Amino acid sequence: MARRTNTAGSWRPSSAQLGWIIENRLDEAYVLSWPGQLETYVPLHDTGGYDRARAPLGSYDYRLDQVKGTASLHPGNLVEMSFTAPALHPRRHLDFTFLDFDLQTRDLTDPAWLVPSTKLGEVCIRDRARGRDDRWVFSASRSGLARDRSARYQVAVRELAAARGWSILPPAAPVVGISTHPVETGAFFERHFDAAFLEVASGDEVLMSAVPDNFGRHRLAISKQTGRWASVAIHGSTVSNSTHLIQANIHASTFFPHPCHYILIQHYDRKRADWHPWSWFMPSTAFAKLASGKGAYLLFTTTLNPAHSNRWTPYRIPTSEAATVFKATLRVSSSRRAA
Repeated sequence: MARRTNTAGSWRPSSAQLGWIIENRLDEAYVLSWPGQLETYVPLHDTGGYDRARAPLGSYDYRLDQVKGTASLHPGNLVEMSFTAPALHPRRHLDFTFLDFDLQTRDLTDPAWLVPSTKLGEVCIRDRARGRDDRWVFSASRSGLARDRSARYQVAVRELAAARGWSILPPAAPVVGISTHPVETGAFFERHFDAAFLEVASGDEVLMSAVPDNFGRHRLAISKQTGRWASVAIHGSTVSNSTHLIQANIHASTFFPHPCHYILIQHYDRKRADWHPWSWFMPSTAFAKLASGKGAYLLFTTTLNPAHSNRWTPYRIPTSEAATVFKATLRVSSSRRAA
């Protein structure tokens, strides 16, 4: 259990708890202030680089966050915190969000500071007292009349989403319907992919999970070094029959093809308690052309018999190499970058 300390009769969370609280309150602020569906991705492993990736539904226009927060009190309306950024690669659309959390009101206080990573050196100072080059100090006044180096980056918490500069307007009508695939089965295939990806990861890639998982893009991978990204929708089948056919249904209302978004379809044989040796991996743009169905779902149907060829055969890959193939798309996919 995380350590809790009492100061002046009030409850105070540990550092890990405080970080979790601040990041989740920030997620709430984005969801409540953006006038449409907003995709949010959270890292599955903490190797630095990014704390969140966000984009309006179906836009693939990612904004990346490094979230830094404090609940410490300082005189003179001052917010101050020190932090490390060992995996810092400054680039456009990667921002640092600095936040102050009030322990009495149990909420974030205004303002926040949204600082572009390319301007971090102008706003923060390096703390080299311990012989490290990756430690920084942020100090700012909360006053709206402040003229310190952080003043130009003040943003009301409720206006953070509007300040990210998204050019894609939300859909005119709300998205209706969410995939009815069983949650436990979906998690089984996604976690298997997570483990395989982390086995082949070099340390440069940040693998992120969609939270909440409503929009059909289950995982997002971003390179810290280059900013290149790729996302994947992971679908699985566990039903075997005499025809050896498997099917995957993708909800049409949340399917937005993009050259850097991929579809992975796998099969797990419940009777044999083993993975089928072949999977299917393809760009979503190819899936859009080949999938059948004009209703609520786009349909993928193929045979498990490797001797039979069909339109999906060119996208067949060894199941054991699925994570490696997806990782490789960070190098060879579109030149578009998340930040």
